[in-house]
Amino acid sequence: MKFNFKKKEITDQTLSEILKKTREEKNISLEKVARIAKMNPEYLRALEQEDYQKLPQGIYGKSFLREYCYYLKLDYKKMLDLYEQEVFLNTEPSFKEDVFSHERINRKHLFSLPKIARNIILSVVIGACFVYLGFRVKAIIAPPELIITNPAPDQIMESTKLEVKGKTELEARVFINGQEVFSGADGNFSKEINLKYGINTIKILAQKKYGRDAEVVRQVLVK
Repeated sequence: MKFNFKKKEITDQTLSEILKKTREEKNISLEKVARIAKMNPEYLRALEQEDYQKLPQGIYGKSFLREYCYYLKLDYKKMLDLYEQEVFLNTEPSFKEDVFSHERINRKHLFSLPKIARNIILSVVIGACFVYLGFRVKAIIAPPELIITNPAPDQIMESTKLEVKGKTELEARVFINGQEVFSGADGNFSKEINLKYGINTIKILAQKKYGRDAEVVRQVLVK
């Protein structure tokens, strides 16, 4: 429902008188205005009764005044001047401070909160993705785990036969002194090699397709 009325000239009337008189001239009840404009009737009633302490504090209260002025086709800036004057003249100092202190900050927060929340959520999601990718890349390029259970470091023995034993990751390839050794389903591998008298150097190498190599060197002395 639309009403075409010219804006009223502002006289010495109070804000509440102007709002109420303009509404009554439209021959519409306050409850109907609230229903059509989708506004809280208690807040509209507070504006018409000059009971500003019942309005939300700060910019929220002014937003109801703005919407009401827009509906009644009144000059919001002039009505806002009246509102601010009457608030300071008719309310307690503590209420004045609550209503108008840090208004610019509140306005900024009012319009920035959804954006801030969205940016925080987006940052968390992106950060989690980067952390996950970092772990995945690290797992891919890291050298495979290589554990040698035999021989022990700097081992001394009398036999020229030695069984090299160890364990590595399932996808890794194992080489002992350049010869590939196949590991089992659990990653364990073993190979018997021939030694010579004196110091023998044994190099065990584990390779992954994209990662760095893991190498363990053992020296065995055969007497």
